Amino acid sequence: MYKYGLQMYTLRNFMKTPEDLDSTLKKVADMGYQNVQISPPAFTNSVALAEQLKGYGLSADSAFCNVYKIPESIGDIVTAAKALGTDVLRTDSIQNADRYSIEGYKSFAEHMNVCGKLLKENGLKFMYHFHSFEFIKLGENLRGIDILLNETDPECVMFQPDVFWLTASGTEPSEALKMFKGRAEYMHLKDYVIIKNDTAVLEETKRASAPVGTGNLNWDAIIKTAKDIGIYNFVVEDDMGSLDPFDSAKQSIDNMKKLGF
Repeated sequence: MYKYGLQMYTLRNFMKTPEDLDSTLKKVADMGYQNVQISPPAFTNSVALAEQLKGYGLSADSAFCNVYKIPESIGDIVTAAKALGTDVLRTDSIQNADRYSIEGYKSFAEHMNVCGKLLKENGLKFMYHFHSFEFIKLGENLRGIDILLNETDPECVMFQPDVFWLTASGTEPSEALKMFKGRAEYMHLKDYVIIKNDTAVLEETKRASAPVGTGNLNWDAIIKTAKDIGIYNFVVEDDMGSLDPFDSAKQSIDNMKKLGF
C-alpha cells in the first residue's frame, strides 16, 4: 500500500506554539495526508505528539536523531520510536568537514555501519537522507554517494532519496533512483524549477522547489522507477519554494493523486 506523507519542515513556521501545532496538524490531515515526518517541538514530547497525531488520523513515519549522536542516544531513540509507533529512524547529513574527500566519506560510511547495526539490534531501521553534495566527483568515476552505497551494509543502512536533490546533483532522477534498489522505502518529493535571477551572467539561474507536478521533473518516469525499486512511502517536502507552504502542500497531494502515486 502506498502512503502519502509530509515532511513538516515545510510548515516549520507554523508549529511554534501548541495552538499553532494543533491547527497545522488538522490542516495537514484535512488535505489527505496519512503520515508526517516530524520531530517533537520543544514544548511537547513523543508520547504527547503521538496522541495528538492519532487524534487527527495521522501517523509519524519515523523518529529523528542527529546522525553523530545515535550511539550515545540509543535509549532515547528507542523510547521515542516506540512512542511514535515507528520502526524507522531518519537522520541528517554527513558533516561539512567530511563532504569533500574520499577519506571523509569512508570514515562516515564506517560510522553509518555502526549506527545501522546498533539500531537493527534494537529493532529499528536506519535511514540516511542525502542532498546533492554527496554526488561531487572525488576521483575518476567516484562520488561520495558511491562510497556510502558500496561501503555500508545493505542489511543495516537504508537511504531516503529526494528527487529535487538528485536533479540538482546533475542526474536524471528516474534513472538515478535505480541505484537505491533494495536500499530505499521512502522518498522525498518536490518539483524542480528555475527562477529569474537578477544577473548579467549568461545562463545564470536560481533553482527552487515547487509543488509536485508544477515544475520540470518527469513524474511519470519517476513514479515508475520508484515503485519498481520498492518505494512505498512518498513524502512531500517543499522547503525552498515561494508559495504559501499550506497551498504548496495541498497542490502536491492533489497532483500526486492525479499522477497516480
